[in-house]
Amino acid sequence: MRTITLLLLATPLAVLAQGKFIAKGERDGVELAYRWHHPMGKPSELHLRLKNNAAEDRSISLEIDLSYQGLTVETLSADTCIKAGRTMTGKLNGIYFVPTRLTTDQLKSGDAEAEFTRTEVTTGECP
Repeated sequence: MRTITLLLLATPLAVLAQGKFIAKGERDGVELAYRWHHPMGKPSELHLRLKNNAAEDRSISLEIDLSYQGLTVETLSADTCIKAGRTMTGKLNGIYFVPTRLTTDQLKSGDAEAEFTRTEVTTGECP
């Protein structure tokens, strides 16, 4: 009975730990962060969170290198615009990627890394 109780208590904690974003800094008023999401029976997803702390809209162009055991295996890129004071988050706002060269097991192993290698932020009105 105690074993079952402990497992039930540990499960929600594991789910919450997966949901934390990893902060990658700020660039011209825009905070950058990411997290991995591993849905059951589907490929893993890299969710981004971009938060515009500036008083003006910001256009963002970025590249993210995915590496496994120190070697870059895939490069992901995105171009978007964020209104002043707004946040774009993962699947909700369409700012996520599904890697094609890394498996869920590789991503969960701790040997995979996501690195923002190019981030260009400019001031400009969003459509």
